[in-house]
Amino acid sequence: MIVDHTNRRVLEVLKDRDKATVLAYLKQARQDGLLAHVDEVTTDMWTGYVEAAREAFDNKARITIDRFHVMKNFQERLDKARRAIQRTLPAEAAQGLKGLRWLWLTNPENLTGDQRQELVELKEMFPELGRLHDLRESLRELFENRGTQTVEAGMNRLREWIQQARRLASKAIEPFCTTLENWLELIANYFVTRASNGRTEGFNHKLRAILWRAFGMRNFHHFRLRILDACRQAEPAQTPSST
Repeated sequence: MIVDHTNRRVLEVLKDRDKATVLAYLKQARQDGLLAHVDEVTTDMWTGYVEAAREAFDNKARITIDRFHVMKNFQERLDKARRAIQRTLPAEAAQGLKGLRWLWLTNPENLTGDQRQELVELKEMFPELGRLHDLRESLRELFENRGTQTVEAGMNRLREWIQQARRLASKAIEPFCTTLENWLELIANYFVTRASNGRTEGFNHKLRAILWRAFGMRNFHHFRLRILDACRQAEPAQTPSST
């Protein structure tokens, strides 16, 4: 799905996410003038998207890895650690972790007072998970710190976070640290304009709703037309500056 964040609309739905498919669309849309003035592309950590954007815009557009996908990746590691610990516990003790995935992954400000107290008690019972949860919060605070306004400052703060995370010596966190290092500069691009794919996630919810109402759709052409009909209206009309 190609989204114009400036005008809050879906531009196109492609048949697959292969680099060749994405590149062909971006180059044609740029040539036609639709994407002639793009200055930033936000994406998840998929090499095909990044390479396609670089080639299509001749390395002139800033490419930003969306913070939503960075946090999602970390939360998957946290939940994997929770499940791994749960498997090692006696049946009675394991009940303390069962069915509480949401409690570990919900932002504390969105929990009730009783839920926050329950989380405090769980962190004391399972200190490794408690440390990982604290790292999650420190990473979230890093992204939300408005004092970080350049790529260089963002990279430095992310490197400091990686060092802090590795001091935990947790197997669960090492793959995530490696992922951060591999995508460090593109993730740090976020701090320049704080561009986010949050709107894209909203469109994805609408996409799934269309599928649900239709009890699934096997014809891609019809599916594409439904999405464009529901999500292509520009508001307000402007020249796209990101995709």
